[in-house]
Amino acid sequence: MRDRKKKKKFNKSYKRQFKMGKMTIVFTAVFVILPLFIFLLSQRNQMTMTNDQIAKLEQKKKELTDENQILQVEAARLQSVESIQKDVPKTDMVPTKQVDYVNSATGVAVNR
Repeated sequence: MRDRKKKKKFNKSYKRQFKMGKMTIVFTAVFVILPLFIFLLSQRNQMTMTNDQIAKLEQKKKELTDENQILQVEAARLQSVESIQKDVPKTDMVPTKQVDYVNSATGVAVNR
């Protein structure tokens, strides 16, 4: 018996070989490729939704800019002297006869 044990030698030239069977390919596809595909698909979907939101916000910005310009023109028209003079009879304003100014050097306010 001793001789048998001594005669066993390991083959140093033995190389492990990696073989993929059908089940290994299926598991690789299911656990590696499929989640990667789902991740990429969700990223693409998120990017599309973000682009839609950006387009809507840009459209709203354009509308608000146009409205702002219209309101600025209207404000300038209403602040013009001619417009104010036309509206004086409608507002029941009367012209003042005498203006009393307070001298700021004295620092005294007057109650009436």
